[in-house]
Amino acid sequence: MPAPGWLAVMPHGERIAIALRTTGVPAVVTENIDEAVQAAELPVVLIGHFTGAPSAVRYAQTHKNLAALVLISPVLGMWDGASNELADLMDEVNFGPTLEKLPTLWLHGSDDEIVPISDTRAGTDRIRGAAFEEHITDGLLTDGEAVARVLEFARRVV
Repeated sequence: MPAPGWLAVMPHGERIAIALRTTGVPAVVTENIDEAVQAAELPVVLIGHFTGAPSAVRYAQTHKNLAALVLISPVLGMWDGASNELADLMDEVNFGPTLEKLPTLWLHGSDDEIVPISDTRAGTDRIRGAAFEEHITDGLLTDGEAVARVLEFARRVV
């Protein structure tokens, strides 16, 4: 299988990165999103997984150099388990601009008790742009389903 023409960059989510790499997708997990994006020789799909989502969204809100954004079970909107630092970042995201025309995919499981979908929806509704898609899985979202959806989305938009 030929390698796709895009790079996955994630501030959090080593399991997702490993699963993407097994499909041939180059994937980087780093806290320094800007450095990874600037060094990329391929279009970047920024993937915000769990507590890495707020920094991914904030980067997308303040930079225009991404091919797409994917949010996997993202901690957005409201979340009781947030540290002060994470809560401050979530506030910046919540009161920041929409994602405008950036192709964005939100993946979530309907039965996720750690990151309740209703709390996340409060955040996704604030950032939703014109090219925003969502896929809500009955039950819990598995890594395998998340990766399959990411691959399908990236094939269409990158």
